[in-house]
Amino acid sequence: MPDAAPAKMMVLIARSEESFAPVITALLDAGITGATVLESRGIGAIIRSEMPIFAGLAALLPQATGSRVILSVAPQERIEALLRYLDQLPRERRPIGVTMPVESVLGLEL
Repeated sequence: MPDAAPAKMMVLIARSEESFAPVITALLDAGITGATVLESRGIGAIIRSEMPIFAGLAALLPQATGSRVILSVAPQERIEALLRYLDQLPRERRPIGVTMPVESVLGLEL
């Protein structure tokens, strides 16, 4: 990525179905059309279903079991526009997210 604009890797976790649609809308509004979506489960779901020895601990954790992880690499200005939009969402619809600088990119035009 020699002369390209700075890029960032973004990881967003939509914790519910209600929070997923606004994230996809925000991606498209920010001009980010390339992303990968992965189905995921939180630790509470794993404890409840696969580790019955910790059943008492599971009662302390939220009941939501499904979430989606959205991964994308995009130019820095598009990621920043996306984050500004997501920051305006009500707290319960806001995803968990992180961004990281990208040093180089293979197989993707930015």
